[in-house]
Amino acid sequence: MFFMKYFAIFIINFLIAILILYKIAQLALKWVDVYTKHGSYVVVPDLKGFTIHKSISVLKKLGLKYEIDTSHYDPNFKINQIISFSPESGGHVKEGRHIYIQVNSKSSQSVLPNIINKDKRMAIKLLHANHIFVKEIRYINDIDKNTVLKVLYKNKSIQPGYKFTSNQEGITLIIGKKYEKNNLVVVPNVIGMSLHSATRIFKNQLFHVINFYYDHTITNPDINAKVYRQKPEPGVFYDKNKSIELWLSSIELLDQTEKIQIKDSKDSKKQTEKIQIKDSKDSKKQTE
Repeated sequence: MFFMKYFAIFIINFLIAILILYKIAQLALKWVDVYTKHGSYVVVPDLKGFTIHKSISVLKKLGLKYEIDTSHYDPNFKINQIISFSPESGGHVKEGRHIYIQVNSKSSQSVLPNIINKDKRMAIKLLHANHIFVKEIRYINDIDKNTVLKVLYKNKSIQPGYKFTSNQEGITLIIGKKYEKNNLVVVPNVIGMSLHSATRIFKNQLFHVINFYYDHTITNPDINAKVYRQKPEPGVFYDKNKSIELWLSSIELLDQTEKIQIKDSKDSKKQTEKIQIKDSKDSKKQTE
């Protein structure tokens, strides 16, 4: 009988304790729901491209906090524009959540390093290290393959040491590529020919661009003119897609020049012969 009495008291106390724990758990869960706003969330907006001031305004209206990172620079974005943010747009977060923002900050003035005649890969690495954006790469025929030949900025050639503003638009690299074997042709000799004959020979060799220059003394260039100089020199291998330069003078002037050269050559020859004869006589006298 005594045992049953204490057992009943124990059961009652145990049930009371369970009830108290249950109520405490209920209160705790309700407090957590109130504190964390269970069931309510905010959609993260797309801030990319926004200015920092506009982004802060949007986040404040949504009840979100923010942390700003100003250690990045991207030439594709304007100064104080949002480069990236986390969590990503469209994500569900609680009010008061921190949004981490990367802002395009003002970079120090970039200086073009010396990349002329350097390998393309090495040049691009140097440019990226100096926060210089490569907008375009163009290839032209050259002896050196994958070598930087020239740097263009806003369609103008620039040299190493050029200082860019923080909002630079990107540069263009001119890179060399090997000549194609089919494009290399031996340059013919057209010195002394008329323009008509010279151009016909070059066109037969598949040269596409021929530039010619007249002396002021020529009255009728189509008839009364001959080539007295050409570039490149005859006999060299040359890309047929590049231009040929020809200089023309009047036939009369060239004939006079040739006569003077022949006369000078004859006079020089006579003087040489006289000197040789005199030296021979002097040598003979000394021998006697």
